[in-house]
Amino acid sequence: MGTTELQKPQTDLLRDKKIAVVYGAVSEEDGLYIRNVPREKWSLVAIMDALSSLGLHAEHVDPTQDDFIERIRRFDVAFLNVHGPYGEDGRIQGLLDYLSIPYTSSGVLASSIGMDKIASKAIFAYLGLSVPRGVPLLRSRNAEIPASFPFPAMLKAVDGGSSVGMALINDPADLPKEIDVLRRRGFKRLFLEEYIQGRAVTVSVMESAEGADPVVLAPLEFITESEYYDESTKLGGPGAPSAEYVVPDDLAPHVFKDLSESTRAIYEFLACRGAIRVDYMIDQSGTIYPLEINTIPGLQQQSNLPVSCGLEGIAYPRLIESLLVSAVESFEPAPWAVR
Repeated sequence: MGTTELQKPQTDLLRDKKIAVVYGAVSEEDGLYIRNVPREKWSLVAIMDALSSLGLHAEHVDPTQDDFIERIRRFDVAFLNVHGPYGEDGRIQGLLDYLSIPYTSSGVLASSIGMDKIASKAIFAYLGLSVPRGVPLLRSRNAEIPASFPFPAMLKAVDGGSSVGMALINDPADLPKEIDVLRRRGFKRLFLEEYIQGRAVTVSVMESAEGADPVVLAPLEFITESEYYDESTKLGGPGAPSAEYVVPDDLAPHVFKDLSESTRAIYEFLACRGAIRVDYMIDQSGTIYPLEINTIPGLQQQSNLPVSCGLEGIAYPRLIESLLVSAVESFEPAPWAVR
């Protein structure tokens, strides 16, 4: 099944379902977004509008509220729109598995690996993909970095998302200071990664029908005046560097092929569900380097996944519907729920 099937309505399966749209400031990533983006542009608003246009019943449920478990039990399916730790790292997924409630997004294992950049790099290497050199940093400020480690380099929080918890290190002497900055922000696990100079590209992939191959969507290239895709650029707003996504039509055919095959391999190896996005760098030789997996891609109208879907003729409401259908069709109830 290809993108043509994803364009078709599938609403009947969801018609009688009570849908909870799970959204709230569970992490610094979501908190930054909520504080900096006008409410009318929130992905929550777009998702609720899409579900309403499909004639489906949905309510917003905030996972940070004390009555979350009591409330979520009243629904037939959860649409997860939470990011970062406690959102897409497997914890809320495990809770919903235990409560035997279907949910959009990948399961516990894929979610936890996708949130952990060091674990992700190990998977990429296992699959035979090129990975930038990296050094995990322990709690000490004076991390031992090999003398041969190349600079500039990226200092990253292991569980950071939306470009949160990152710093470009041009001079090794600046590293202790930047480590302190991230630690004060609450990021405990950090690592240093070789900075790949080249083109930043992201590729989305979606589940189609049960048993069918996942559909890899067209890649998007990120163009910015900033040195790298930092949180200010991603969130936008006054004073933020300009940024846009374009279809990289000038990539060599073998690079397109590598991006598609690598993204599909990651999706299938981790047994992902719904949609994921994989971010890459492409160096001057055409070698692709996967950087991270996003198991709950952003769903603002202008976010990467909706834009990629739009290029394939998949309207935003159909994307939202497809993610819910995937959740319902792939659901396996907890053993005690079927006794």
